[in-house]
Amino acid sequence: MDKPSLLSEIVSAITFALNNSLAAAEEARETATNKENAAENKYDTLGLEAAYLAHGQSERVLQLEKDLAAYVSLADRLSDHTIAGVGSLLQLESDSGDIRFLFIGPASGGLVVNIDGVAVTVITPESPLGKSLLGAGSNDEVTTSVAGGSAKACITNLW
Repeated sequence: MDKPSLLSEIVSAITFALNNSLAAAEEARETATNKENAAENKYDTLGLEAAYLAHGQSERVLQLEKDLAAYVSLADRLSDHTIAGVGSLLQLESDSGDIRFLFIGPASGGLVVNIDGVAVTVITPESPLGKSLLGAGSNDEVTTSVAGGSAKACITNLW
């Protein structure tokens, strides 16, 4: 699997989300500052709600900008790994035979991108799965806490 292509897809997905969030923040700001939405009584809260929404969208924009910057800087340090760490791409096989592709990224955990028809899930080192994978190598078995129990899986490929 080509990690530069994967990184490009992740950056594209974050950029898409950033552009959508910028548009939503601007729309919420316009709604909040529109004269027609000024409160006429204490129960008229449309303007206030729009202001809260605009603030939330602005916070989302800031987070996405940080995430994007983290991935852009990761591009300079992207190489194959012998042990799992930030920038590693892993193929993980569970005890039941399920195969998953994971990318340990600096941010945007939970993001799923498709590369050549393969779904790759971004996880962060702070996540329970990310913590259990850090420092592991190819063919290592890892155990992760899941819903009050534990799950075992083997790293079958590591890039």
